Amino acid sequence: MRYLPNGLPGTAFKSTGKAMRDVLTQCIEQPNAFVRQQMREKRHKTSFLSEAFETIGTGVDEELVHKWAANSLFTGGSDTVHPLPLLMPLLPCLFDQTVSSLQSFFLAMMLFPEVQIKAREEIDRVIGCERLPVSTDRDKLPYLVATMKEAHRWHPVAPMGIAHASTAEDTCNGYLIPKGATLLANVWWFTHDPAVYPDPMTFRPERFIETPTHSPERDPRDFIFGFGRRVCPGRYVADNAVFVTIAQSLAVFDISKPVDQAGNVIEPVVEFEPGTASHPVPYTADIRPRSEKHEALIRKSEEVYPWDPSDAKEFENVKWQ
Repeated sequence: MRYLPNGLPGTAFKSTGKAMRDVLTQCIEQPNAFVRQQMREKRHKTSFLSEAFETIGTGVDEELVHKWAANSLFTGGSDTVHPLPLLMPLLPCLFDQTVSSLQSFFLAMMLFPEVQIKAREEIDRVIGCERLPVSTDRDKLPYLVATMKEAHRWHPVAPMGIAHASTAEDTCNGYLIPKGATLLANVWWFTHDPAVYPDPMTFRPERFIETPTHSPERDPRDFIFGFGRRVCPGRYVADNAVFVTIAQSLAVFDISKPVDQAGNVIEPVVEFEPGTASHPVPYTADIRPRSEKHEALIRKSEEVYPWDPSDAKEFENVKWQ
């Protein structure tokens, strides 16, 4: 098929493939060239690439590994800010676990406000109001951890996972699986099977907490990040980011349904977009600081973590081809 002339009916796949290759090449080469240029000029900031070059090596083989590893981290969180959906069939960890899980979380908080009440009680009791929760508080906040797990389960980012291929002929429950067969795991059903998760459409963190009368239901992180050799390499980063964002958001914000100018409550639409990476359809939420003291805590975080000047212009002009 590759020898067919461009423009021939049925060869549109060739232009699609070229566009995908061009975007992928830019995602790999441009950031690499940007960091290497700054390192040559002794003005680089600490980054994944700069650390890899300084501690592991700068040879041709090392550079190939470094820039592809960096690309995996970048594309793992970029499907909402970069024209990368073209590359969905190519990259196993392209979808943004963090963004989609947090979008689902904020939607759920409007629909299940009782979760906020319980989470805030735990945060106020364990952490107080003088600082924000951090990842080292995780073991002391079991309800927040359960809320994070439920955010992963309530709507998995990749409802059908990523395609796998069988390396050898096999059988499963009497079904023949030929060598080379494409396999898709129904992750959505795994997280909504009522035999495993009773009342699966309800956002209920308590399902993951052990009590004298309840055994914790299965941790969805066992399968939402993929399987085998193609499991998401950024799963621990995504998991920690989701926990910290949920904990800090609930610590200082009240999340509720918005109201229109007439004072009528606007009910959010609970609907999710199709595709390899699935996000809630756009919705509106009312997010306000819980109090003046919490607002001051929010503003203080910007003093601790100030916005750095953007490198966007320099990045755009770096020569990478």
